[in-house]
Amino acid sequence: MPDLNGMMLFAAVVRAKGFSQAARDTGLPKSTISRKVAQLEEQLGVRLLQRDTRNLSLTQVGALFYQHCDSISHEIEAAKATIENTHNDVSGSLRIAIPVSFSQELIANLASGFMRLYPNVTLDIQFTDNDVGLVGEGYDIAIKYGPLQSSDLVARLLFERQPILVAGPGYLKTNGTPATPAELSNHKGIMLGSSRSVPIWPLGKGSRKTMVSFQKKVSVNSTTMVKKLAMDDFGIAMISNTSCKKELANGTLIPILQEWPIEATKIYGVYSSRRQLATNISTFLDFFAKRFSSQESLQILMN
Repeated sequence: MPDLNGMMLFAAVVRAKGFSQAARDTGLPKSTISRKVAQLEEQLGVRLLQRDTRNLSLTQVGALFYQHCDSISHEIEAAKATIENTHNDVSGSLRIAIPVSFSQELIANLASGFMRLYPNVTLDIQFTDNDVGLVGEGYDIAIKYGPLQSSDLVARLLFERQPILVAGPGYLKTNGTPATPAELSNHKGIMLGSSRSVPIWPLGKGSRKTMVSFQKKVSVNSTTMVKKLAMDDFGIAMISNTSCKKELANGTLIPILQEWPIEATKIYGVYSSRRQLATNISTFLDFFAKRFSSQESLQILMN
């Protein structure tokens, strides 16, 4: 039978996207985690992780094995939650609005994990880019990109993502690499948004911040498709650095204008002040903030 501690540490490495961060997350020495994972691989007789000096990725069997390790982690947390929630059971229904650009597979994994932990909660998740009314349309929570307009709603910062400009090497070979923000006006861009979205990107920070225009080649409300079109050399794209870490490492995407860092995108969970003490809302947002990055890491490693 595989060592349970080794399985849990293997899962921690995958979620953290590396041994160093896993060591910080667990409080264990990096050498201990590395040794435990190596012992697990030896015990199973397979390689779970491909390692080199720059990258860490799952093997095919490692990706399958991780899903079981992740399920075991959820079951252990569910057991703990059973005890923790004996006197404060989380229950009721939650209607949640999530932007269309979020990965539906990733949100599905999060929803499954949440319902395993809290079986007395009913979820109604709608993907929409409309500015939904929390009270009028019956939503309990809306996940929104910042900056937010001021209102009487409560906004909780869930996490941040760092956007960067990227393009495929074929596009840059044909069209050249922009050396200044102004040169972007001569380039085609792949826009995350709708047909009504204005082809403008914010570059720089603070007093060096500037708004630059580009020639919109295509607009789409899927981050996965934005990345794919950039890799297929249709233009420059602005995407999260976490979503293209693997492509940057293997050279299928090239970073552009790195000397003009872009302000981080903030993602909030918004809910009505009337429900700020609702246990199911605070519990869901806690879970979402904690688990989103680990699920995103798994999705990146399995691509």
